[in-house]
Amino acid sequence: MQRSVLLACALGLAAGLAAPALAQTPAPAGKAKSGTADRCFFADQIRGYQVVDDRTLNVDLGRKEAFQLTLLNTPFDLDVANRIGIKSRGGSWICSPLDASVIVPEVTGSSRSYRVSAMRKLTPEEYAAAWPSVKSKKPKS
Repeated sequence: MQRSVLLACALGLAAGLAAPALAQTPAPAGKAKSGTADRCFFADQIRGYQVVDDRTLNVDLGRKEAFQLTLLNTPFDLDVANRIGIKSRGGSWICSPLDASVIVPEVTGSSRSYRVSAMRKLTPEEYAAAWPSVKSKKPKS
């Protein structure tokens, strides 16, 4: 009898504490989905990359979308690597720096993994500056 009274009191207290959090209005479903799509990508969506500096690279997802990844450490072979790999950790979406590692092959034939410390989506203007379209390029002659 005492156990059931104690259990009922504990459940009532938990429900009372959770009520304010549950009473908050959730974001509309359309906005939540577009927000996730704006901040997340799959590793297999990457169509190309470019090295910005010794710790920063832009990854192109196609469709005029790109993300800028800043690495925690400086890989020595990033600027001369012919290819890189991006590994997602814990799921298929990459939505935060903790979700991704950049794999850079070394000259010796092995590869090394580097953690991502920051990531952000490039604006359309930044994308256009990083990857100018073929139509906007002028001939040299």
